[in-house]
Amino acid sequence: MIASRPVAIGGRFVGVAVAGPSGWHFKAIDPVVDDLEGARFSSPAEAARVAGLVVERARRHDAAAGTH
Repeated sequence: MIASRPVAIGGRFVGVAVAGPSGWHFKAIDPVVDDLEGARFSSPAEAARVAGLVVERARRHDAAAGTH
């Protein structure tokens, strides 16, 4: 059985953390976190923390560029 955990940031479903032999791997669903595709994490919580940073970075970039 494969263990997985959804990763949502502020109610926005962005990906899934999937357990593997070498930790948790991230599967990006939302294009904003595509850079994390295949990244390994020690836990689903760590994957969510990093995904949150990426989403926040994109939000700040969009705000600075004047887009929504």
